[in-house]
Amino acid sequence: MVSQSAAKARRPLPQRARKDEDKEARRRLILDEALELYQATSYGDVKMADVAERAQLAKGTVFLYFPTKEALFLALLEDLLFTWFDKLDGLLEPGDGAWTGPRLARTVAESLDGEEALTRLLALLQTVLEQNVTAAQLRPFKERLLAALLGTGAKVEARLPFLKAGDGPRFIMQMNALVTGLRQMADLAPVTREVLALPHMAPLRVDFTAELTAALTTLLRGLEAR
Repeated sequence: MVSQSAAKARRPLPQRARKDEDKEARRRLILDEALELYQATSYGDVKMADVAERAQLAKGTVFLYFPTKEALFLALLEDLLFTWFDKLDGLLEPGDGAWTGPRLARTVAESLDGEEALTRLLALLQTVLEQNVTAAQLRPFKERLLAALLGTGAKVEARLPFLKAGDGPRFIMQMNALVTGLRQMADLAPVTREVLALPHMAPLRVDFTAELTAALTTLLRGLEAR
């Protein structure tokens, strides 16, 4: 016999959310289901109807929260991105020992371990996600991004004395370019993965974290040598 508490836990949300907490719970549910689908497939393969079905909601209800697929995935990116910013801020606390360029590069690169959904979405931001949203939808994201960029950038500058004012935010912007490029290179189609498995193809394989660490280390060495 199924307990009342278990049955209640499986019960879908009401089709019409009347309270603010119900609306936020439904919004969270939609984002969670979209993330599950995205992690299992790709952006192109995710359909709004599939998200609605997994969330046990009418498709029209999903569109009430996110008027386009791009708006949905922009919100998902925002959720993942600022969770990562918070994590990186914690890792940039002074701690023990002196900070060096290689230590910072390693810390930043390793902070993205397990964040494949985030890095894949970052690679789609300008080319896909920002193409079908309104300025009113995009501006809050950009304002929040600017604040995080400046705040975390200041923490980066505090860790390395050779960085000048403004170097921290620029470092994060340049890191984003590296993340975007390396993620695209590391995400292989099945046939490409098969070809690159050949022993002599090793130079073409991309270890995302290792390559990002090396690239960030080189970038910071250049800044230090100015």
